[in-house]
Amino acid sequence: MSRILLLRIAIVAIAIAIWEGLARAHAFGPTLSVPPTVMFATMIAALLDGRLLPDVGRTAAEIALAYGIALLIGLPLGVILWRSRVLATAIEPYLLAYYVIPLFAFYPLFIKIFGAGIAPIVAIGVINGIGAITMNVLVGLREIPRVQLALARSLMLRPAQTLVHVVIPATVPQAFVGLRLGFIYSLIGVIAAEFILATAGVGYRIAFAYNNFESKIMFATILLVLIVSIACNQVLISIERRLALYRRA
Repeated sequence: MSRILLLRIAIVAIAIAIWEGLARAHAFGPTLSVPPTVMFATMIAALLDGRLLPDVGRTAAEIALAYGIALLIGLPLGVILWRSRVLATAIEPYLLAYYVIPLFAFYPLFIKIFGAGIAPIVAIGVINGIGAITMNVLVGLREIPRVQLALARSLMLRPAQTLVHVVIPATVPQAFVGLRLGFIYSLIGVIAAEFILATAGVGYRIAFAYNNFESKIMFATILLVLIVSIACNQVLISIERRLALYRRA
């Protein structure tokens, strides 16, 4: 185990211990003084007795749908922009600007367009994820060394062969950065949208518990979101690193 990993674990352990002590001393008031050990125990109990499972299933389905649609739009859009310099010059500023646009201000518009249900929530997740996917695919394609494409032409490789032997190996590592960020942004968009638009889901459960002063289940659900998000991110980072090593090989 590396020193860096040990240091990271130590930082988290110290932070949890401090939080545990402050919560046990009721430093945050009666409502917010929930120790991490109580959060974890409540989370496990809520999963075992099935209280959280419908909400987790609903949110997972929304994230999967939003991310899937973002991939279906973002991946080909990145390729199209790479193939058309004029179109890329026209659209790229809008893709960059989307990072600073407060999408949640458009909640009323999404409800008006898509109606109630999961559609406006999925729409928020899709829009959140598309930009990162498209931009990183575009960057990855632009970083393909021209000499490799020239060599493929000189060898008279067919388009499919060029795609398999040149384009994909050179693009996948950078494109995967976009896939990872797109997943994270879709997840954030869906859960945030559930706070306002949903009648079920993890975000709704957190908001409902907060409004009803159910501090234990609120923090337990937040902890579940953190654990799942960090775990998914670490899996994607691990895959990304392997792809980066593959690119250097």
